[in-house]
Parts: sequence; C-alpha cells; structure tokens
Amino acid sequence: MLLASLTTGPCTLHAASAPLPPFVLSDCLALLDDDPSDVDDYVSSHTVTGNERAIGHCRAVADVMTGDALAGAEQLDQLAHETARHEVGADDDSTEERANVAADAARAWFAAAMPGKAAEAAGYGLTLTPESIALRLLKDKALLQMDQLQTVIRDLTPLANNPILAAETHRLKAMAELQTGALTQAKTDIEQSLALEPDDTTSLLERGIIRQRLNDPEGARADWEKVVSLEPDSHEADLARQDLTVLASDPDALPPSDVTIHAAVASPVPRTH
Repeated sequence: MLLASLTTGPCTLHAASAPLPPFVLSDCLALLDDDPSDVDDYVSSHTVTGNERAIGHCRAVADVMTGDALAGAEQLDQLAHETARHEVGADDDSTEERANVAADAARAWFAAAMPGKAAEAAGYGLTLTPESIALRLLKDKALLQMDQLQTVIRDLTPLANNPILAAETHRLKAMAELQTGALTQAKTDIEQSLALEPDDTTSLLERGIIRQRLNDPEGARADWEKVVSLEPDSHEADLARQDLTVLASDPDALPPSDVTIHAAVASPVPRTH
C-alpha cells in the first residue's frame, strides 16, 4: 500500500533546474550588432559566476552602441587596467584579454570624439601585447586625428609588407601622406589598400581626393560615383556627392571631403590582433 501510494500519489518533488549555458563573450558581442539592448536578456540566461570580466566588457560595448560612449569608454579603460579579483582561473584576465579590452576602450573613445584618450588606451594595450597590429593602427588613427602626421608615417612604414590588416595600414598611411602633401606616396598606398579591398568606400573616397589633387578629375569622378553606387545611404556617399558637386562647378577646388574625412578618419579598425 505504501509503495502504491508513492507511485500513484501526487508528485511533491521537482526536477532540478537545468544548468544555464556558459556566457561566451564573442556570442554576446555578436548579439550587439542586431540589438544592443538585448545584452541583459543574454546575461540573465547564461552563467554569470566566473564570467564577470566578460560580462562587464559586453555591457560596456553595449553602452557605446546605445549612445553612451563616454560611460562605455571609461568602463572599458578601467577593466583593461584591472585583474580579476576572485579565485585564479575563474575569469580570463590574461594580458591578451586585457589588451583586447584596451582596444575596445580605444574604439569607444573614438566614438566619444576623444582621440587623445583613444591613443592612451591603445598605448596601454601595446604595453600588454606589443606585437598587436590592431592596437598600433588604433593608436596611429588617433595620432592622425591629432595631426601628428610624421609620427604616423614613421610608425606605419615598417608595416608596409605585413599582411595583417594591410588594407587599413595603407589606408591610414595614405591619409597621413596626403595631408603632408606627399601625393605620389599617398597614391601608391591607397592603390595598395584598394588592391586588397576594392570596394572599400573610405579608400575610394580618399583615392578620389588624391586623383583630384593630381589633376585627374575623371579618375576622381569615377571613384566618387562608385562610392555612391556601392553605399548610397552611407556617410561616405554623402561626402562623395558633395565632392562631385564641387568638381562639376569648379574642378580646381579642394573637395569638401578632404577636410571632413581626415577630421573623422571614419573607418574603424577591426578586432584583429
């Protein structure tokens, strides 16, 4: 009877909840591309313990993407300088991980329009991983915005034959060379960048400027028209349209984007170290 009551009576025991899946930083960051506001849902549905640094990293990037670049940059900078405060091995605070955080801190400072802070963040990251090409490019991008053109050229010249992020390297170097009046060198570098990424609108916009400065209005027009064709709704397309308008009315005038693009140095540096 007792056995029967145990097998047929109401069940008072509940199955243990299934364990939550582990928090994965790359998955969280990928989620942000679709909807940065979903970060809380992702965190709540994954294991938190032992992943505090990764969660802080993802939340800070989400802040940047939702418009609070300053707060996100400050959080990332702080995280890059800190090591994990709990038991060893429970969270990744290796030099490489902290350098990755420093790189995102630099990107966040760019979003906050503070290139000096971006240079500092990238420079700190380089103390952790001195061979990181991405961090060098982030630092040089900041120095370019700060008009330290010769420093940028000197730093990027040894990377001319390095295949890592080569298109971005030649693009930044061309921007610096153009601003120093080294048009022939700038043309060589932007051509090398476009050989690797032929549809990059920032490089096409830049080559159009160089061609116009080298008295090649037809080449400039072709580049700017291609920018509009490739990404008609982009910021680069807006600049290209302005350049085309000026070119049509006064072929010798300086393209408007010659000032705008170099003030912003628009292209981001990818997350590659």
